[in-house]
Amino acid sequence: MKKLLLLAVFILTVVLFSACSTQTLFKANPLDEKEIYNGREIVTKENDEAVVSVEFDGQSENDFVYYVEIENHSDELLTINPGNILAEAVKKDLRSIDKRFGPMWAADPKSEIARISKEKEGRKTMHSVTTGLNAAFTLLSIIGTLSDKDTRRDGHKVVHDVVLWADNQVREEIDYDESIKSLESQREFWKNEVLNYTELKKDERVGGLVFIPFNPEIKYMRLIVPVNNTDFEFYYKQVMVD
Repeated sequence: MKKLLLLAVFILTVVLFSACSTQTLFKANPLDEKEIYNGREIVTKENDEAVVSVEFDGQSENDFVYYVEIENHSDELLTINPGNILAEAVKKDLRSIDKRFGPMWAADPKSEIARISKEKEGRKTMHSVTTGLNAAFTLLSIIGTLSDKDTRRDGHKVVHDVVLWADNQVREEIDYDESIKSLESQREFWKNEVLNYTELKKDERVGGLVFIPFNPEIKYMRLIVPVNNTDFEFYYKQVMVD
């Protein structure tokens, strides 16, 4: 339920943004045999090692979003690396690769989390610098006011400078808090809702979102989910949303 709520907010934000920018939306219709559960189209494939289920969740700006779930049916440890998941453009026969397009690799959660952490540290540094500059400029302004030969309105000018500094600093604190909260929320999303690197023991399962780059020129595609020595393949037709 938490995943669905977060994804709903995530997708809704993208849809609203897309509507404002008149971006055409697409979806991926499964071509494999599917099950429909609460309106969601789920394709499941399995072998002696694992069961892999995939459902298309929506378009997020420049990505197609899938929910991928993997269950270990073997006695061996299964290594799940989302960075190895990819999509390929294929021709109508679903066998031949459409060489006009290169492979589209899934976003790596580890890299995204590292990027967000770097942005967070950068925002902290900027906050310290901005706070220091606000204080320095205010101090210089007060010194300039007190050095002025016209002392009749010094008190008023100093109060004005202090109020202006306080206003600027309050704005910076609000912006800083919002920025940090946003980055922390993004980090939690990539950590908890997206499929991450996992080692599965027998009968264990893991599921999460997978982001694949989107290309509006592609018609048919094959999503490949590698599990140990097996590539589980899922076929989709890309269509425009009415």
